[in-house]
Amino acid sequence: MATGPANWHRLHKGLHWLVVLLLVMVWGAVELHEFYEKSDPMREWWKMLHFSLGLTTLVVMLIRLYGRALYPGPTPMGAAWQRHLSGLVHGLLYIVILAMPLSGFAMRQLAGKSIEIFGALSVPQLVTVNMDLAKQIAFIHKEVLWTILLTLIVIHIAGALWHHFIDRDATLQRMLPGKHDDTL
Repeated sequence: MATGPANWHRLHKGLHWLVVLLLVMVWGAVELHEFYEKSDPMREWWKMLHFSLGLTTLVVMLIRLYGRALYPGPTPMGAAWQRHLSGLVHGLLYIVILAMPLSGFAMRQLAGKSIEIFGALSVPQLVTVNMDLAKQIAFIHKEVLWTILLTLIVIHIAGALWHHFIDRDATLQRMLPGKHDDTL
């Protein structure tokens, strides 16, 4: 098995925790819009924030992928089955976190809805409106991808806690911010 650095590079750590924060904010924004009537401008403001934070998450995830190429991560710990499951879960997390904002963008475009990014930038209509396809993508975005994302997050957290409390290895500590050695 190839060896890598002892810990995750500080770029990986920072972007990991930034994505966690962004995902919580994206979820919070979409939940908060439900507290307002459809005619209330605040409802649209929360939806705009949800979409803007989702696109921000997409950009941060693309930077994470680039960072993975620049700074390899440490060798995974645990038994072979744990390393394989970890690789699968991480790969699926990347795919789903990238697919969520892309499907949200496609959904809004196909529905002919305006897209404003942080209220400062408007995205022009790039595709022909197709409400049937918009509804299908909305189902995938809101039901399928969301459920898969939540499931993967639970597995990811459970794996980190398993390593920390059961295996008692340094898997969790290597991703925590702080004084841990960044060898790159």
